[in-house]
Amino acid sequence: MEHLRTLIIDDEEFVRLVVEQALREEGCDTQTAGSGQDGLDRLRTGSFDCVITDLRMPGMDGKAVLRWVKDHQPDVDVIVLTGHGDVKDAVAAIKDGAWDFLIKDTPFDGAAVKAALAKLRTVRDLRRENLAARHGGYRQDDIVDGTSQSWRTLKSQIAQVAPSQATVLIQGETGSGKEVVARLLHAQSRRANGPCIAVNCGAVSRELLESELFGHEKGAFTGAAQTKPGLIAAAEGGSLFLDEIGDMPGPMQVSLLRFLDRNEYRPVGSTRTLRADVRIICATNRDVQELVLQGRFRDDLLYRINTVTLFVPPLRERPEDLPVLAAHILRHLRIPGTATRMLTPEALAHLAAYRWPGNIRELRNVIERMVLLSPNSGPISPEEVLQVLPRTTAASPPHDQTQQPLDEVERLHIERVLQSSGGNKTKAAHTLRIDYKTLLAKLKKYEGGG
Repeated sequence: MEHLRTLIIDDEEFVRLVVEQALREEGCDTQTAGSGQDGLDRLRTGSFDCVITDLRMPGMDGKAVLRWVKDHQPDVDVIVLTGHGDVKDAVAAIKDGAWDFLIKDTPFDGAAVKAALAKLRTVRDLRRENLAARHGGYRQDDIVDGTSQSWRTLKSQIAQVAPSQATVLIQGETGSGKEVVARLLHAQSRRANGPCIAVNCGAVSRELLESELFGHEKGAFTGAAQTKPGLIAAAEGGSLFLDEIGDMPGPMQVSLLRFLDRNEYRPVGSTRTLRADVRIICATNRDVQELVLQGRFRDDLLYRINTVTLFVPPLRERPEDLPVLAAHILRHLRIPGTATRMLTPEALAHLAAYRWPGNIRELRNVIERMVLLSPNSGPISPEEVLQVLPRTTAASPPHDQTQQPLDEVERLHIERVLQSSGGNKTKAAHTLRIDYKTLLAKLKKYEGGG
């Protein structure tokens, strides 16, 4: 059980004693302050996980304390205390960033304090578990730095975008490393010390996705045996990575748009509107512009999530990075007590000749199969590569463009760029440096034979 360091701020001594006793019974380390200014002085000199403060106090009130905490110590959770007649002020405090509020009933006892503490611990545990799981799998020093120009360009774009609060849309093929890009964005941002939590919108059922993101109240639906905070609450002060955003169902798109516009959300089955300070990073392997035209994705949501769009190049467009990626994967697959396997130059040549439709994820699977099936511990031979590498047909020779009309050269070039983009028209338009609608018009002309 986490021993929360908690500061109690209230001008009534009786309230301070009740709250302090309840928290100590739950194993918390506590300090108390009789005024907002005294509390602020303790916050400046001490280290706390949680602040419980009265809203109405002479001099500096609880609202001022809350504003200071959110501006200077955003990782500290704030619970506000209020009387029955000031519930509207408490709701306003929630919108301003307070985690929860408690009503000082008469007689006032510690039961509600303990209940609020239990909920807070649940949220903090979820934050910690996600942070450990994600950072454990994606440490900064585990990310491979490629040498290709396309990867260096992407890294430069990440460095420019990361410090801002802008919502980012990452586009790229399956397995190309979109989550790695999201982790880099978070690691280089001002939120690097906060959690970075990921959820695959296509892997969670439509019925559960809203609860997964926003949380739910006890009894909100069949199986909701207890109140559960969502991933947005767990990502407070950090980043939430929404993978495969193109698979998000329509009703959830509306809820996400509301959160992006106001930083507000409502747990399933709750009447309370909560706030969260979370940066949203999205990714998709689909052409979202095409989904908008098909009526499957809201255009107003697209405008909100693509403030900045980053394109992750597929592995076939960055062959220079294949040797360092392969060496990195082999180091991770090394059996303790044995030497790291190596690839012979000929084996590497076979890997480089393959098109890698599954990108880095497929590369890892292929290398893992090579290591598992290899009967020895020496360098990996070309034969061992060919044993596990999928069979492919040779690439067709390029068209002779020397005697072709300009329109035909343009058509062939657009078709090749579209093919290399995996059919993603948005990426193709970006590569061709033309407007998306211009590309659609040209493709329509080619289809009509004009």
